[in-house]
Amino acid sequence: MRHCEYFRVDWRGILIEIRYCPNWIDMSKAYGYQLAHLEVESIEPARAVLPITETGYRSHFISDTEIQTAGGPVAYLLEAIEQAANHPSWKRQEDSTRQYSLF
Repeated sequence: MRHCEYFRVDWRGILIEIRYCPNWIDMSKAYGYQLAHLEVESIEPARAVLPITETGYRSHFISDTEIQTAGGPVAYLLEAIEQAANHPSWKRQEDSTRQYSLF
């Protein structure tokens, strides 16, 4: 059975759940690292759009070493979201949800 860790974090008023399985597949003999599985889902509001996903859910396979180097799954995810939030397309998306349209 796989060991998974669960975290909840608030990002700009959106409650996000992070599910992290550090040893999804042991690839250490072939490639020298553990393959981890990271899942992200916006919980409140349910399936709210995030800079890293238009559906409110994302599944990502990554080396466990990369996650640990970033400071763990929460730090890795928050950095990825903040980096994506700086993209002009996300800024337009964010602005459009704040403004009412008359047409």
